Amino acid sequence: MRNARAILVLLCLLAFQAFNGDSAHAQTARGRTATPQEYLNRAADAFLKLKSAQFTLTREGTPAVLDEKNGITFTVAQCSYAAPDRVSCNVKISSRGGTILQLTRVWVPEGMFQSNPLTRQFGKMPPDASFNGAVLFARTGIPQILQTSVQKPQVVGTETIRDKSTLHVKGEVRGDKLNPLMGTELKPEMMYPVDLWMEDPSADLVKIHVTESAGSGWLIELFARNEAVEIPTPQLPPATPKP
Repeated sequence: MRNARAILVLLCLLAFQAFNGDSAHAQTARGRTATPQEYLNRAADAFLKLKSAQFTLTREGTPAVLDEKNGITFTVAQCSYAAPDRVSCNVKISSRGGTILQLTRVWVPEGMFQSNPLTRQFGKMPPDASFNGAVLFARTGIPQILQTSVQKPQVVGTETIRDKSTLHVKGEVRGDKLNPLMGTELKPEMMYPVDLWMEDPSADLVKIHVTESAGSGWLIELFARNEAVEIPTPQLPPATPKP
C-alpha cells in the first residue's frame, strides 16, 4: 500500500513538472516578439484577403508623367478596388498648358479603359500607359513586395492613424520592384526607402510611402475595406461607320 502511494506521488510530481514545462514553453512562444519580416508577411496575407477597398495614390514633389506624348502629368488619384481584379481611378491631371482636368481609368478583366476628360466617353487605354492599378492588388504586386523585396526591414514603433493603432515598419526596395506599381519614375537599380503602416493586430495595411530624392515620393493610403464596391466594365461608344 505504501509503495502504491509512493508511486502515485511520483506520478503526480512528474505530471506537475511536465505541465509547468509546457506552460513555460507556451508563455515563451506567446511572449516572443515577431520579427519585422513576420509582420510584413502578416500584412501580405491580410492584403490578399481583401474583398474591396478605397485608396488614394498621391505623387509628392515633381508631378508624375501620365502621358508623355501629350505632356500630361498627375499628382493624385482617388481609386476603388473590388476583388479580385477590378480597379477604377479618378485621376487629377495637368496638361502641358497648365489646364487642370480629371479623367477616369478602369482596369477590369475585359481590358483597360480611359475616359476622355472633356466628353467623359470611354475608350481603350493608351498602350504605353505605365501605371496599372490592378497590379497593386495582384499576388505579384504589393503582397510579393512585402514577402520578398523589403531589404533591411525594421520596426520603427506604433502610431495612431484614423483612431487606429498601427505598427510602423520601414526598409528599402529596389526600383525595378516598385516601378510596376508606381509607373516608370524610379531607377530600376536604385534602392528606395519604403515606410509601411499596418493596423495592430489585424495587420491590414493603412499606408505605404516610397521616398525619392529631391523631396519627391509616392503615398498610398487605404481605407473603407470590405465595403460594397461595384466597378462596372465601361461601355464604349459605337464605332463610327467608315464612308
